[in-house]
Amino acid sequence: MPAVRSAMVTFQSPRSGVVLSFDSTQHPIDIDKLRELCLVLLADVPTFERSRMLKRLRQMRRADDLWQWRGALFDTISHSHGEATARKRIAVLDDQLASSD
Repeated sequence: MPAVRSAMVTFQSPRSGVVLSFDSTQHPIDIDKLRELCLVLLADVPTFERSRMLKRLRQMRRADDLWQWRGALFDTISHSHGEATARKRIAVLDDQLASSD
């Protein structure tokens, strides 16, 4: 039996000091959990940019779709919080996408 993957991911928002977190205790991860993670990654992005990304996120049906979308996610996060923050957050998404295979 495969081991259950458990990870709590926490981010300190560079703009507001808000702590963002996501808990993944599911194996294999499903699209709803990936969407939930993306919502956390975008939680402190300004409303206009976040709403555009959320519209695209709702259209995603598979983990492969999210893989294609990750470049736009990186751009949106880096525009608001810088590349270092975007790299950290995308690394978490990449890890979850890799575990869904």
